[in-house]
Amino acid sequence: MSKFAFALTAVLLALMVAQPARADDYKIGVLHVERILQQSASAKAAHDRIEQEFKGRDADISRKEQEVRDTAAQLEKTRATLSADARATLERTLETRTRDAQRLRQSFAEDLRTRQFEELDKLKERLDRVLTRYAKERNFDLILQDALFVGRAVDITDDIIKALEAPNGK
Repeated sequence: MSKFAFALTAVLLALMVAQPARADDYKIGVLHVERILQQSASAKAAHDRIEQEFKGRDADISRKEQEVRDTAAQLEKTRATLSADARATLERTLETRTRDAQRLRQSFAEDLRTRQFEELDKLKERLDRVLTRYAKERNFDLILQDALFVGRAVDITDDIIKALEAPNGK
């Protein structure tokens, strides 16, 4: 029995000496990606590029949509005075223009969404490189994204925005 008690005491002493790693020994950071997408100059520049790229096309579609509205208004004004054939022709024209404008708007929205995803992917790739370099240089053990609550001590979002905007923030 005494051998068992001795072994048990030895195991308990070993467990007491080998304490579990404490959270103070880890360096943790938290990043708010949405804030980076709203505040960083890189994200704003990407938004401006897309807006410039699609501005002309949007204006053309808006002009065609206005023509459809004008045609519809004209049809309503003159409906009573038009012959059946003229009214039918104008209604078909209006229907065709309406479908064309809707198709153009839908295509525009899909192209815009695709382009936004492309720019977002580029920004995220760059963010990943910057974040990895930042974590290695500052010896972080863990970096989390978009936590529910984040204390100022672990929030690294502002530092990452600065690193993204730095000339070597590749």
